[in-house]
Amino acid sequence: MVGHPAENDMADGKGRNAMWGKAWPASAMAAALAGVLFAGTAAAQVPEGAKMPVAEEHNTVTLGEPGDHRVYVLDPVFPHLIAGKVYVVDGDEQQVIGTMNAGYVPNLVLGKGGKELYFAETFWSRGTRGERTDVVTTYDASTLSPTGEVKLPRGRFLVVTKRWDAISTPDGRFLLSYNMDPATSVSVVDLENDEYVGEIETPGCALMYPMADRRFAMLCADGSLLTVDFDENGEAELSRGEPFFDAQNDPVFEHAAVSTSAEMTYYISYNGMVYPTDMSGETPEVGDAWSLVSEEDKAENWRPGGWMPASYHPGSDRLFVLMHQGGEWTHKNAGSEIWVFDASEGKRLDRIELEEHAASVAVTKDDEPLLYALTEAASLSIFDAANGYAHKGTMGQLGDSPLVLMVHGE
Repeated sequence: MVGHPAENDMADGKGRNAMWGKAWPASAMAAALAGVLFAGTAAAQVPEGAKMPVAEEHNTVTLGEPGDHRVYVLDPVFPHLIAGKVYVVDGDEQQVIGTMNAGYVPNLVLGKGGKELYFAETFWSRGTRGERTDVVTTYDASTLSPTGEVKLPRGRFLVVTKRWDAISTPDGRFLLSYNMDPATSVSVVDLENDEYVGEIETPGCALMYPMADRRFAMLCADGSLLTVDFDENGEAELSRGEPFFDAQNDPVFEHAAVSTSAEMTYYISYNGMVYPTDMSGETPEVGDAWSLVSEEDKAENWRPGGWMPASYHPGSDRLFVLMHQGGEWTHKNAGSEIWVFDASEGKRLDRIELEEHAASVAVTKDDEPLLYALTEAASLSIFDAANGYAHKGTMGQLGDSPLVLMVHGE
């Protein structure tokens, strides 16, 4: 265990601590040896079979109701994927106020009202091998302690964590978890009764985007959207729309910018086309497409990119998009700037230069929003989106490989 030098191997014979590589004064070495000898003498004086009394103290600090500027940073932890991690951050104080451990490439779902958090996660009985178990685990959002779980008998899609692999319905009653085995389907979990309801087969379509309490949309391989209506027993009706983007030549990012309160989803293509989609009706209605980039921008090779490249603020109707300069198929490149657009007019309003390239972006949904950018250096840059996008600060080193940002109200 690494700690104070005295807690490690004492020395290398030259007065140097082997772990720390420092020369110790003779007085320090003498004090350390005296401590060891005293400990041995004291232990010898305890009668055989006697037990030393141990006073145990336990304190639990609760987080309380989540503020508007709380953000959850999900790290799948690429160096050891069997154990994911979430950092709970207070954006106003720029502090980590809690951490959560999770299973293999977990998906985090924020419960309605902020009182519960849910993980769709996977474990093996022997850590890296053995019997596989897939579950939805419920956590108390104030203590970050687990309170229950529901098994997923169909399993779940094991892939680098994506925001829309698992969602809750707008009323908070059901959790939906995406499967690919290799057939595509959606598992339905009743959160109110802690029960597994069943699966909905969704051939050729992936991920879930919220619509109504018993309705969601999915992206399909031909460039269309599938609408799924389901009841409390998991019985479903499916309807498929016409393709709205070219899935072969200009695909859209899976991480669309979503607002459940505005009932809008903005799908963005690799080449910078925006497809505003109204989710309030019985089926998604895709509006007129517009481009993030002008002809001048195209000449300079500006494109959207990153892992979660866009976020939408419904109160101001602003769309925030990570942009970089690169050639075709550089859609995973992190952004050097955040561009701000009037989503209704399709007009760029501002450009925010980033000190570190960012892979994910999220904006809080309140009237005094903060804008978060998760960088390639695993730091979190924070901007005041209500006051000229002033840089409020950067929080360094949030984990090993953080990818996903989540705020309440999406």
